[in-house]
Amino acid sequence: MRNRFSRQRGLLRQTIVEGLKVEIDHAPEEFHSAMNLLGEHLGVNRTMSSKCKEFTVRWNSGEEISEEPNCISVGYGGNGVFLDGSDIGEPLDEVYKPAVATIAACLVWSEILRRSGAYLPIEIPKISVSVNVRVNENALYTNATQLQFSLEGHETHQNIRDTNDGTGHRRVLLRLSDDDPLVEQLLDTVDVRAMNETFEESFPRLEFNLPETSPRVQGHLTVVGVGGLGTWCLHTLVEGLNRLEASDVSFLIFDKDMEVEEHNLNRQVIYSKEDIGMTKISATQRWLAKRLTNSNVELAYELIDAMAEDEFKESEEGIDLDDLLMDTSPENIEDEDVLTIQQSIERLQNTDLILGCLDAMRPRVLADYIAAKNNIPYVNGGVANFSCEFSEFTTSTLIDKYGSQIAKNTTVSSCQEDGDVPIASMVLTNAFVGSLQALSAIQRLSGHQVSTFESVYWNAHSNQLHSVPSVQTLDRLPYIEKTREALWPNQSVSNLTEPGEENLL
Repeated sequence: MRNRFSRQRGLLRQTIVEGLKVEIDHAPEEFHSAMNLLGEHLGVNRTMSSKCKEFTVRWNSGEEISEEPNCISVGYGGNGVFLDGSDIGEPLDEVYKPAVATIAACLVWSEILRRSGAYLPIEIPKISVSVNVRVNENALYTNATQLQFSLEGHETHQNIRDTNDGTGHRRVLLRLSDDDPLVEQLLDTVDVRAMNETFEESFPRLEFNLPETSPRVQGHLTVVGVGGLGTWCLHTLVEGLNRLEASDVSFLIFDKDMEVEEHNLNRQVIYSKEDIGMTKISATQRWLAKRLTNSNVELAYELIDAMAEDEFKESEEGIDLDDLLMDTSPENIEDEDVLTIQQSIERLQNTDLILGCLDAMRPRVLADYIAAKNNIPYVNGGVANFSCEFSEFTTSTLIDKYGSQIAKNTTVSSCQEDGDVPIASMVLTNAFVGSLQALSAIQRLSGHQVSTFESVYWNAHSNQLHSVPSVQTLDRLPYIEKTREALWPNQSVSNLTEPGEENLL
């Protein structure tokens, strides 16, 4: 199933989501916008007239909260984001408001989903429909592999397995195509319930003290990955920058996905149906050009090992990695629009912040290493099923947190069709972490060395938060050697341009 909401059906009961109705009382404009945008990406159908579950969201700047289960209080300001009626403090700087409003809206929508029973009790990362045909090869003395099974009028993929029950029978599985109307009809009826399923109302709070921004926000950002996290980071950042009188921000955008697909549209906020089929970097460049007219946007396909060098050297064997990468250039993007490896190295050496929005561990470690070499923060984001995490590394690395073995892990955990490990994904976790990444970028571009948070973890299913404040220190150079050794054991960085699969990730 490849429609817009197919990837979130492993987390949500979509029929309940479609029937939600939410009224918002006396909230700021940017919160209304965030709630509406997230609701659209969740698939809330505002035209439904029956079987609706109604909720009211009330703005609360520090009063008692309602005890009605279908009424949710929310407020945010200089003290943080609160659903428990805490004092929100002074108003936020304008540039912060879109990102903070999106964080608040994520917490509110999650509570609505919890109270309406829309969350599944467990993630279902993949689901398919098959017809199981048991055959006895001994009956006709015919090998099942020599037979072609089919279902008239339906596209199927045949797979043969042993029964392993001593009968000598075999099972022929005829898996129906995900796009088959019968499959879509069946999957719409699938539901999973936990025995004695209960929940308690949650009133999450995220405390912070965001510093004042400078009159002119300026600098260079590197965004590695423009999927769910990267697009929400850019969306909330640009919405904030456009509230300022002046800003001067340049971008280097990495993403190797060759096309925007329909199922991306439920959580990758900057794309529309017009972008389907385009490379993600070219669609992102077009989006930024429309919304941040004075920005400079440069593009690259993939962050590779050779970009960790001080300069790029062609291998003695004559293989030019630049040419190798350019050979993959699709028709809708010109080669001259994509930076060479040497140009990418130069931009990375002069960037102010690297934002990692990736789906595999090794490229995250590589991005972290490049940031550490330049003594700048690395901001990492990750989502998996109902959970998500934001981390800013300023006095440590990914290797310190997870161990050196992660530098060898190239497994792709993705909601894309080609992910090694399939995961379900919804807009809320992506928007939550992407907005925190935008807040980090705003603070860095305002002249602050580091941001407010070292890490924030959120479980949307329980709507519980855990945050760790930043130590407010930037010192990355002591950690370079440990990360380099994890990435390239017993190998000098100067050898990284030798041809081989290790350079192409």
